[in-house]
Amino acid sequence: SGPTHLTRRLVAIADRVYVTLGYEQPVTALDGATGKTLRAFEGSKSTEEMILSQGVLYTLVNRGEMELKHYNPLFNTGDQGRVAKEFHWNEKPREVVAFDADSGRLLWKKETKVAPLTLTSDGERAFFHDGEKVVCLNGRTGAPVWNSQPVARRAAMTFNFGPRLVVQQGVLVFAGGERTMQAFDAKTGKEMWSGPHAKGGYLSPEDLLVTGGLVWSAPTTSGKDSGIWTGLDLFTGAVKNTFPPNLDTYWFHHRCYMAKATDNFLLASRTGVEFIDYNKKNWDIH
Repeated sequence: SGPTHLTRRLVAIADRVYVTLGYEQPVTALDGATGKTLRAFEGSKSTEEMILSQGVLYTLVNRGEMELKHYNPLFNTGDQGRVAKEFHWNEKPREVVAFDADSGRLLWKKETKVAPLTLTSDGERAFFHDGEKVVCLNGRTGAPVWNSQPVARRAAMTFNFGPRLVVQQGVLVFAGGERTMQAFDAKTGKEMWSGPHAKGGYLSPEDLLVTGGLVWSAPTTSGKDSGIWTGLDLFTGAVKNTFPPNLDTYWFHHRCYMAKATDNFLLASRTGVEFIDYNKKNWDIH
């Protein structure tokens, strides 16, 4: 049932682990081999999400009261219904706070609305959806670079959902749960193409995967869905690959977490975990 942004509370790279050691705690850097505390990042208390790109740690800090601070479960079988109806992103401003990851030095901070799970970076720039449009900032200074035209997203941002914003090879792709995705030039913000976005996952953020130079999605939520994966060209949006399951994915609905991808496989979870070889168009259930 969420909250899905907890999956963006830990980053491990080389010999460092960056993590919040509590729900409303700052980011702490740990030695990956020993667990020894190296430093806490001053000004990062109540970090909701973080990403690390080319030596810069970008944190999304909530200076107000978190929506789920007083949440307690009511049902031992799960609170999915309550989450869908009662617990939504409040759309109040947060702070994007950037630090030098090695020294902990504050680089910049900016108060703005940031839709859950959309903070991303290509190293040179930082991007997010502010509830209305995609925003690009200079990754080292926080200076504004560009704003996109309005980009549609699901009206209710529940905590078992999240829009997706992915940057790859100078292309930024956004899917907001409205069954479409849009691609932008990461340097200029100019829209490059738009296309359909299939509903994937179940009580989780929807899938938007980029691998093999293609942008992938598939209707996998329900056992009745086709499961047909479609790969769109990253730069043009043209359909380059499409294929259905070549075996029976017999479970009743997708597992409650996102699909993933590697250089060789799409990993969906309609049954358990499927290793889907998109070059051979072969599904392998595990």
